[in-house]
Amino acid sequence: MKDLEGKIPHLVVLTGYSGAGISSSLKYIQDLGYMWMDNPPLPGIVGLVTGHVLNWGDAEGLVIGLHWRDYREISLLQSILERLREVTVHLELVFVEADQEVLVSRYRETRRRHPMARNRTVTEAVTEEIKALQPLRDRADTVFDTSQTTLPEHKERLQRHFSKTGEQDLVIVLRSFGFKFGLNTDADMVLDARFLPNPFYIPELKEATGLDPSVQAYLAKDGDVQAFLDRLVELFGYLLPRYKKEKKHYFTVDIGCTGGHHRSVFLVQQLAERLSPVGYQVLVRHRELER
Repeated sequence: MKDLEGKIPHLVVLTGYSGAGISSSLKYIQDLGYMWMDNPPLPGIVGLVTGHVLNWGDAEGLVIGLHWRDYREISLLQSILERLREVTVHLELVFVEADQEVLVSRYRETRRRHPMARNRTVTEAVTEEIKALQPLRDRADTVFDTSQTTLPEHKERLQRHFSKTGEQDLVIVLRSFGFKFGLNTDADMVLDARFLPNPFYIPELKEATGLDPSVQAYLAKDGDVQAFLDRLVELFGYLLPRYKKEKKHYFTVDIGCTGGHHRSVFLVQQLAERLSPVGYQVLVRHRELER
C-alpha cells in the first residue's frame, strides 16, 4: 500500500461508549464532507479503506464508526490502526464518552436495550463497557464528552474540530456555568469566580443576570472584579498566541460562579469584548441561561 500513502487527507476512527453519541457524531462529520463507514467488520476495514482510496474524489476525509458488541475484538484494533496509517496523511482516533450516570439515565429514558445487557442490568452493562474500553479511551487523540452538551452544541464542537487544517484560526469558546449544577468535562481551563461579590444577595439584582445593565454596573465598580479581568486578559495574551502557533483549533474556557447567572455571565461577556478586538474569533455560551 506504499503507493497509496497520503491519498486520504484525514482518516477518523470514531468510537466510544454506547449511548454517548457515536451515531450522531458520525452523521455530523459526514455532513462536513467526509465519506463514512458505520461499524464495518474489523478484519475487513483495511481492504474497505483501500477501496475508498482508489475512488477518493473530493471528500474531506473518511470517518469510520465503531460500535462494540464483542470486547474481545478491541485487541485487534491496535494492529489495524498501524496498517491504516499507511494510507492516510493524518489518522485520528476519536472517542465519544459521557458520565456513567448520564449513560444509564439515557438508556432508561429511551427504554432502549444496552447492546451488552444480555443477562445484566443497564448499570452493570455500562460499568463493564467503561472498564473494557478504557485502553481505547486512554490512547484516543481526541475525546468528546457529551454529558452536559446538547446535540446542537456537540454538532458545533465537531464542526470546529473538523474544519480544514490551516483554514481556521484559533477559536476561543467562553462559557459561563454554575458550580452547583456540575462542571463541564470538556473545558481546557476552568476558572472559579465565587470569590467575587455576589449580586444574588442584592434584592433588586437577585432575579437579574449578568446580561442586565444593573448587574453589570454593580460588578464593574468592584476593584476585585476589574483586577481579575485585567489578569485574565494578561494571561490569555500570553497563552493564545502560543496555542495558535501549535495549531490548536479552539480553546474552551469555563468561568463558574455558584448559580451561573450573575458573576460568571458578566465575566464571560467582558472577556469576549476584550479579546474580540485583538483579532480572535470568540464564541460565547451561557449554560445556565440556555437551560
